[in-house]
Amino acid sequence: LDYSSQGRAVTTQDYKTILPQVYADTKAIQVWGGEDNNPPRYGQVYLAIKTKSGINLTQAQKDSIVKLLDGYNIASVRPTIVDPETIKLRLSTTVKFDSKSTTKTATSIETVVDSVLSSYNVSDLEQFDGVFRFSKLSRLIDAADSSILSNITTMKIEKSVKAIINTSSQYILDFTNALYNPHSGHNSVMGGIVSSTGFTISGNSNTVFLDDDGIGNIRTYYLVGGTTRTYLSSTTGTIDYATGLVTLPSMTVTGTSNADGTIQVVVTPKSNDIVPVRNQLLEIDFTNSKVTAEVDT
Repeated sequence: LDYSSQGRAVTTQDYKTILPQVYADTKAIQVWGGEDNNPPRYGQVYLAIKTKSGINLTQAQKDSIVKLLDGYNIASVRPTIVDPETIKLRLSTTVKFDSKSTTKTATSIETVVDSVLSSYNVSDLEQFDGVFRFSKLSRLIDAADSSILSNITTMKIEKSVKAIINTSSQYILDFTNALYNPHSGHNSVMGGIVSSTGFTISGNSNTVFLDDDGIGNIRTYYLVGGTTRTYLSSTTGTIDYATGLVTLPSMTVTGTSNADGTIQVVVTPKSNDIVPVRNQLLEIDFTNSKVTAEVDT
């Protein structure tokens, strides 16, 4: 099919129709114009492909797909294929239930709620247009079992970066959602709204972590006695609470606590509704989420 002969603009649906034919491992597709990119790249078209296998495309695979798309004449500009980015949701849920109206134990109730979270993750998230709606999930939790009376759920969001070992590098984590900062200097003494997994940096043997000072600075610290924060730098990077952009302009990482070589950065969002942008996907981080069921007294 020659799309250029139809005398119409190429649509997102065109790509969604063609790409699974070109690449069978395609599970989900996102398409956006360069004018909507960050930073803008006018005259460009961008594609993000989530694979069924969950593995990012190699550069050779990306080049092959772009070449195959040329055969459809769907655009005058060759698209650029970028990797999906995942924002993970860390949920902490406490449900209150009426023990007189059920024979289920607290552990059984927790299992039921876990199942609801898993179903919601598949049905509403893990896709490029999958918006996390807090109130919907809260209602689903309350309806998970007739004995559940209420739930209190809190949330943080997380992104990971792959450390470039022994090389001075810039790291950018774009959460694309406003972050919680009710006043200047919020929670500065206790580490602000940022936390991270541990890593080591050049010139220091301690395992260090990230936090923020509530006024837009990312700080680096290590723990003394397991609890006392000793700061190596109060200006390791910046955090824009309005846009959700965390920038670490120059950091030489020599190792990470995570075996996969990543650094996880966790923040508190301003809103309980989280919206993915461009090549972002949302999913619940079940490893770092917790459900607790308690008898209502």
